[in-house]
Amino acid sequence: MTLVGCGADGPPQATEPPAREAKQDGVDALPEPTSDPQLIPLYRPDQVLGSLPRGRQDPFAPPPEALVAAQAESADSGADGDVALMGVSSVGGAAQAFVSYGSHSGPVALGDEGGPGLPWLPTGVSVADVDVQRGRLLLQRDGRPLSPLQL
Repeated sequence: MTLVGCGADGPPQATEPPAREAKQDGVDALPEPTSDPQLIPLYRPDQVLGSLPRGRQDPFAPPPEALVAAQAESADSGADGDVALMGVSSVGGAAQAFVSYGSHSGPVALGDEGGPGLPWLPTGVSVADVDVQRGRLLLQRDGRPLSPLQL
């Protein structure tokens, strides 16, 4: 049996690319740029950044238009039926209810009263009781109880 093949006696050798001509001293490869009177020069980076507005004090706050619209909406909606009970909890003996009113939602506890500082309750409505066992929230207005909210 004879085995025949074709190929070189040794492994192929890598060849080096031809060396580039050494750069001569005093001769630049690129010509000096000249300004073209028909081209408008670009602004420098510091000029661009300096012309931009600096941003808002609180980037996560809603835009001012949204705040005005939300205040107008909360002033227009005065019905107590808009309050919705989302949940109740008791941590360390302190009972809280989670409510939503209009476009706002948040936690309330016994004695909390709705107003600008608590927009998720109607103005003048206060929390009379949070019953965690029954999943119920009792609200009052001017000392008079309102219909209880049940989960």
